[in-house]
Amino acid sequence: MATRRADVASALRGASGRALSGEALARDLGISRTAVAKHVASLRSLGYAIEAAPGVGYWLVSAPDACIPEEVWPRLGDLLWVECTGGPQTRSTNDDAKRLAQAGAGEGTIVIAGRQSGGRGRFGRTWASPEGGVYASVVLRPPLAPSELAPVALVVAVGVARGLAGLGCEVGLKWPNDVLLGGRKLAGILVETAAEVDCVEWVVAGIGVNVAGAAYADGACVRDAVPEAAIADVAAAVLDAVAGAYRVFCSGGFAAVREEYLALGTLWGRQVLVHDSLGRRVADGVAQGVDDAGALLISGDSGTLAVMAGEVTLADTHEPLTER
Repeated sequence: MATRRADVASALRGASGRALSGEALARDLGISRTAVAKHVASLRSLGYAIEAAPGVGYWLVSAPDACIPEEVWPRLGDLLWVECTGGPQTRSTNDDAKRLAQAGAGEGTIVIAGRQSGGRGRFGRTWASPEGGVYASVVLRPPLAPSELAPVALVVAVGVARGLAGLGCEVGLKWPNDVLLGGRKLAGILVETAAEVDCVEWVVAGIGVNVAGAAYADGACVRDAVPEAAIADVAAAVLDAVAGAYRVFCSGGFAAVREEYLALGTLWGRQVLVHDSLGRRVADGVAQGVDDAGALLISGDSGTLAVMAGEVTLADTHEPLTER
């Protein structure tokens, strides 16, 4: 579902530089000419270059390269997505999406932003969210038991990797939620849920992708691999691919995407340490992969241990491998 402002932007974009009269826009969209003028003014404030001439109409000169609904929504193709809201800036797309979920927003609701002033990562970390990235959170309502939700972040990661690969950006995954390009952090995922004892109320999956700049220290950006990548194209490709991975997960469980995750994994065969949220060591050994529940399998002196959550570091460098 698009807003009227997005409809005006879409109509102007579809005209391919030709002028559209205010009267024609008003008639086609079922709004007043005054409303058309207000929406045009609002679009200009978002960075759209829209020219106008009396007796001629409006024509689009250029659109902003930004993660905003007016640019992302027309590019989405998967039927899972039912609504796209947001704007140039918010404190946290995850917080916004959680409020919508709590208010009854349907599955497939998306919140996006061009930047975040209070982005959060795992364990309460700050998530750098400057302009030049994709910041999106989606409301999901999977028909699953709470005990089946653990691998959701891994499923979303597979979707992010699929979407980026479709743009020509081949990435790797570090358990549980980091996406890497050339060994450097490119994207992260934060999943938050609400559930009763026997049913899931909602899942909010937040995705941050660095497209145009160095959002993370020593990080990577999509344009390192695809210089011409537009931010809205990246957002739409990632979101549609996440929808596809999520659909497979809902019908077949994590086992249905496990081999794909394993093929993208970057930890396998490496000596790692795992600590909990309080910094206590819970496991160390060689990372062997993940099981059908999404747990990290670590082989050590006492056998193989399945770790469901934690922060992973390489044993030889103590390099942190999770940020969001």
